[in-house]
Amino acid sequence: MPELRPPVRPIKGQMLALRMDPAAPLLTHVVWAPGAYLVPRRDGRLLVGATVEEKGYDMSLTAGGMLTLLEAAWRAVPAVEELPIEEMWVGHRPGSRDDAPILGPGPLDGLVYATGHHRNGILLTPVTANAIALQFENDAFSEHRSLATR
Repeated sequence: MPELRPPVRPIKGQMLALRMDPAAPLLTHVVWAPGAYLVPRRDGRLLVGATVEEKGYDMSLTAGGMLTLLEAAWRAVPAVEELPIEEMWVGHRPGSRDDAPILGPGPLDGLVYATGHHRNGILLTPVTANAIALQFENDAFSEHRSLATR
């Protein structure tokens, strides 16, 4: 039933993991660079992400996507050119129509939305959890008002 689905669309993102020496990692902190971010992991992986593409549920890895990420990573940290590529993947983030999070009651009794955060889901997790908890504390869901039409 389409009317019961949250009003979000998939935002495609391509990512890759490079392999660093865990005993002597190239990076030990997150680097935000134009066109990419680099996230070192303790196991030696260096995550490089991510593209932002309005391609529906397309799961294709593309040469252009990988080139964009690798070039941006190389411009930020030239030594990445020596690192082996360990893995590449595609994921999807939920984006709302206006790219703002959707928080609150859904179209069914007891259904609560906390979605549509786009690229900022992990960053907004604490404030989202707090907002939803406060709505429960204040019994804001007793007056069922759906956000599905937003």
